[in-house]
Amino acid sequence: MRHSTEVNYKNVFFLGIVICFLTSCKNKGEWVISDFSKDTTLTANTRVRTPVALILQISGYASDSIEVKSIKLAGGRIQEELRFDHYHRKISVKFSPYKAKSGNIKIRYYIP
Repeated sequence: MRHSTEVNYKNVFFLGIVICFLTSCKNKGEWVISDFSKDTTLTANTRVRTPVALILQISGYASDSIEVKSIKLAGGRIQEELRFDHYHRKISVKFSPYKAKSGNIKIRYYIP
């Protein structure tokens, strides 16, 4: 019986392709909002087959209250995480400056 310590490069290559595919599934991303003059609908398409939740991480600064997906957030320094039931591959999030006149907000989305 012969034991080999040689690496099977075809298997390593295939495993690398599989890992690359799995980690590149587009189920997260971010939007940056600096225009507080109008309401904005943010959209993204994901590759998640059966989504059940949407997580939004909102960070940044707004001069007054803002509204994200119908949730009002107090102005000033913002650091919030919102979780929603979500059953679609396409994400649509409405951002409203509400009372804020200026700011810079980053909204990260993630579908687990």
